[in-house]
Amino acid sequence: MYEKLRTHILPQLIDPKTKVMVAVSGGPDSMALCHILWRYVQEDEAKRISLVLTHVHHGVRKESDSELHLVQQMAAKWGIPCLIHRFDAKGFAKTMGQSFQEAAREWRYARWKEDMLREGCSLLATAHHLGDQAETILYRLLRGSGTAGLAGIYPTKDSIIRPLLSFTKADILNYCEQEAVPFALDRSNQDPIYVRNQIRLELIPELERNYNPRIQEALGRTGELLRWDEDYLTQQVDLFWEKYHFRDSQDAIGLSREVFAEPPAILSRLLRRAATLVAHEPRGLGYSYVAKIMDSLGKIGWMQDIPGMTIKITAEGIWFKGPAISVQQDEVVFPEIPIVLGQWAEIPNLNMNIGLLKDWSPKPMKDDSQSLGDIVAVFDHDRLAQLPVQLVCRTRCQGDKMWFQGVGHKSLKKVFQEENISVEARNHMPLIACGTEVLWIPGVRQSDLYRLGNEGKKAYCIFKHKCESNLNSL
Repeated sequence: MYEKLRTHILPQLIDPKTKVMVAVSGGPDSMALCHILWRYVQEDEAKRISLVLTHVHHGVRKESDSELHLVQQMAAKWGIPCLIHRFDAKGFAKTMGQSFQEAAREWRYARWKEDMLREGCSLLATAHHLGDQAETILYRLLRGSGTAGLAGIYPTKDSIIRPLLSFTKADILNYCEQEAVPFALDRSNQDPIYVRNQIRLELIPELERNYNPRIQEALGRTGELLRWDEDYLTQQVDLFWEKYHFRDSQDAIGLSREVFAEPPAILSRLLRRAATLVAHEPRGLGYSYVAKIMDSLGKIGWMQDIPGMTIKITAEGIWFKGPAISVQQDEVVFPEIPIVLGQWAEIPNLNMNIGLLKDWSPKPMKDDSQSLGDIVAVFDHDRLAQLPVQLVCRTRCQGDKMWFQGVGHKSLKKVFQEENISVEARNHMPLIACGTEVLWIPGVRQSDLYRLGNEGKKAYCIFKHKCESNLNSL
């Protein structure tokens, strides 16, 4: 295993003088990967490759503390810097309205991206192996994915490398035994409540017993073949995109009606790309919408409203247009304002300031009619500190949404409609947001994300008129 990695795989994935961030959980896969990379670096110092470890303590299992200590001990023994992150994974999943696994993964990758920037790393190494590949392909097959999904996990994509992707779990465990690499076992991986765990614990063993004892290798090979096809199709779509796409003055995206003469494999990808650029939704159009557009056969006058956009076919072409957000010159518009704990910031043109404070006491209202009270939202301090992106004050954007307990996400447009906010007023209303996740419309509604629960430290987000603000009172 190591010889194949040393001679064929690692030289292709890691250039000399590269600094690599290694994600280490403490399990056998990541500990083996860490040892392999450390060994590779030590054996050929002339390459001047360096490593930094990053570990996330999810605060869920009793074993988390011992896993953290294991990773720290081995990092010290191997002389590798080690970064540690702690966070409330279950609480984060609840506030984001996501499954535990999905939310934790999103949080981890956000932290690792920050770590890479801070440490000057150009690559992130993760320990995905052949079993993970087989599990991913089966999971996506069961959900009806196309070739892009069935291509599975890429050995290298963007700044992420996965050196162990062609090796089985048995290969990795054998390596740990031969090299005396210590590791911890995550018992939650044996819990069949998660679909992926069911695939790994039940479906794959069933396929191995009764259909193909080497099903993992077969699925890995299928994924590789489909990646070849997908890479070629992507290159062709790039060429056709340059040929057919155009924009108008309102930044709507159009495709020439000639695209309907292209094969479905090309046409469907062009449609999804256009929709993705307009709606800012990475997953693009679902199959049912793509099929509807293709069934139109480019007929002039055909139109379809779908979440986040309107699609219409004219004599000029097929147009993808986001929600109309017209801004008049006399309307109040201001640039995005970062919100930092313990600081006030001015909101241009609104004669207001916004602050995020640990402590706040409402002042008694004055008798005169010119006095206006503070507008305040209370958040969970610790959960705000774990936000994957910067908290900001801004006006509305395409794709904005709010999450409510027992309901899930609603589009911001829907919330405005429910609150009877006029279309004219929506464009200049200040919002508190994290990415496209709107946490608060001051004076209107607060989402249920990052709200303070029964326990925890408070963080007060305050809108205050400038005539009553004291920016030096922090």
